[in-house]
Amino acid sequence: MRRISFFFCLLVSAGLAAGCGGSSGTGTTGGSGGSGSGGSGSGGSGGTGGSGTNVVALTVNGGPTVNQTGGVNYENAAFASATLCAPGSTSNCVTIGGLLVDTGSVGLRVFQSEVSSLNLPSVNAANGSAAYNCVNFVDGSYLWGPVQQADVSMGGETASKASIQVISDSNTGVPSSCSNGGSDNENTAAKLGANGILGVGSEPTDCYYDGGSACDPSSGVTPIPDVYYTCPGGSCAASYVAVANQVVNPVALFPTDNNGVIVELPAVSGTSEASLTGSLVFGIGTESNNALPNTATVFTLNCDEFTTVFDGTSLPSNLSQNCSGGSFIDSGSNGLYFPNETNLPECGNTAAGNFTGFYCPTNSDSLSATNEGQNGSSKQTSFTVDNAESLFSGSSASDSVFPGLAGLQPTGYGFDWGLPFFYGVNVYSSIDGQSVPSGAPAAPWWAY
Repeated sequence: MRRISFFFCLLVSAGLAAGCGGSSGTGTTGGSGGSGSGGSGSGGSGGTGGSGTNVVALTVNGGPTVNQTGGVNYENAAFASATLCAPGSTSNCVTIGGLLVDTGSVGLRVFQSEVSSLNLPSVNAANGSAAYNCVNFVDGSYLWGPVQQADVSMGGETASKASIQVISDSNTGVPSSCSNGGSDNENTAAKLGANGILGVGSEPTDCYYDGGSACDPSSGVTPIPDVYYTCPGGSCAASYVAVANQVVNPVALFPTDNNGVIVELPAVSGTSEASLTGSLVFGIGTESNNALPNTATVFTLNCDEFTTVFDGTSLPSNLSQNCSGGSFIDSGSNGLYFPNETNLPECGNTAAGNFTGFYCPTNSDSLSATNEGQNGSSKQTSFTVDNAESLFSGSSASDSVFPGLAGLQPTGYGFDWGLPFFYGVNVYSSIDGQSVPSGAPAAPWWAY
């Protein structure tokens, strides 16, 4: 996930599995994420999943707090529901809606208030003490809370004994290496714009990267990454956590349909719509409703990223040597984020609101870029950039779907293709280390 003015990009360091993912919009919601817009010429249209035990509904509707006092309209964000049960129970359960579906991060993260009645068991770090998890975002915000175990069900699929992050209601006791000395704890639904995060990205756990796990005691990584902690006596310090106990992509634990997901959302006509509905399909090539079509282009990854050629420039230019700054496809980002190679007008802080970090062309601007996988595959993607200030402060301000929302990435970085990229295009996200359909390259990869 990623957020420019209000939201996130998961920390990428010490070999952590991290995608950037998005959060809300500006004016009303706050942050932003990354994406392309409509993606004409980029792939097949959505909607093949239909119904089935491996399908859950997606809604882009502003999120669970849009109509609440102090809540936000979370633009370009897709939400789903999950049922959590105490391990082994079929009655001690709660169903949580309004979970942000994020292909740019890994792991289920829910608020303590949502699951307190379940009395979920704690998960221990390698030193035998209860483990805590920290997630940092580039804007300085963070999530903090214990790692606990639950059975997670979506549709007819269940991940048994899955490690999840339970986001603490408290602002006290958070180590400074997690909070960065700040106070921007996203520990309420109004702040997060969601009831939690459903991270279904390209890795099986949240500290897994390119075939290894930096947080596992066998990694030998020093200093220990500031991802997992133990807090004996109230004093917290970074700690190793075995791969089997790390916060997990729940899809990877399904008995079947466990090798990835497909995000299917319909195309958008015009510059905005009030809401959209679509599907999150589990598995790729495992059922009749999740086949990988011959028309889809598969993009293999280097450190979970690929290259985008934009305005004649490869972004980044050295991805094969440097595991950072590449492009990624991220349903948790709420716009298209890319370096301003074409000198688009940028938004600012105006009387209508602070739109800094977004693009504000006078008229809609049609652009294109070419994505390139490590396997030599390439595909041109067309997208539109609309004036963010007009979108958020005009007659469409209460809408939740903006296919032309775009913002700024640092010079030299790749594209953050967020949720608008998914409108009208089925996007396939495979999970590292899992099986793949016949003829497909080894995971991880994205395809569309």
